[in-house]
Amino acid sequence: MFRNKVKQLLRDGRPAIGAWVTINSVDVVEALSRVGLDWLLFDMEHSSLEINDLQRLLPATNGTDTAPIVRVPWNDFVTIKRVLDVGAYGIMVPWVNTREEAEAVIKATTYPPRGIRGFGPRRAVYYGLESNEEYFRGVWDEILVITQIETEDAISNVDEILSVSGIDVAFVGPYDLSANLGIFGNFEHPKFKSAIEKVLEACKRRGVAPGIAALSVNDAVDAIKKGFRFVSIGYDIFDLTRIYRYNVEKVRQMVRYL
Repeated sequence: MFRNKVKQLLRDGRPAIGAWVTINSVDVVEALSRVGLDWLLFDMEHSSLEINDLQRLLPATNGTDTAPIVRVPWNDFVTIKRVLDVGAYGIMVPWVNTREEAEAVIKATTYPPRGIRGFGPRRAVYYGLESNEEYFRGVWDEILVITQIETEDAISNVDEILSVSGIDVAFVGPYDLSANLGIFGNFEHPKFKSAIEKVLEACKRRGVAPGIAALSVNDAVDAIKKGFRFVSIGYDIFDLTRIYRYNVEKVRQMVRYL
């Protein structure tokens, strides 16, 4: 069974850094899983990735200790169990606004008697080549559970949400949170800063790791200094376009002076 080093890093109070995967390419996943990232997050909410794509992409992380995590499109126990069955070792669930919704996440990710996940792992046990019993009894120790805090309701209820046993990370998406606060993209607004402080304080009280999508390398460093521990430092398609746009502009600028 894959040993999820991200859970240990967070338990130790150390940062776990990762990147988003939206490009449907084995090459991209295989390359990114070998650059030293602690985790890769495969995004089913805002990209075209589907369950069949995950079945093909997740094995590209094999042979590394980069944890494959999936953001599901919704808090739906059917989607969550299918994602886990094909070998995800972490789940990010968007739009978790209440304690009841957080409890539903835990139920979906755990087997009975605690939860309602049906037993039928496929690639997760390499199609029967590994022990079903070992997976059933031990996988919960390795699955990272992440709830997104991205609305005013979630901020108001953050302490109750994080009181649910089993949540490892409370994750803030700055654009979604600022949009729902009515101040889209204004990360210096007192309302946004106050919401961030509430998340950090609740995480400290409840022993949950705070997470955030950093907007740059400097932003990631600042976030870690503030206390965030699960921090993204890249987004495949945006990083690709940013690098090429910079290179194009640089070459055109240099050619102009030849």
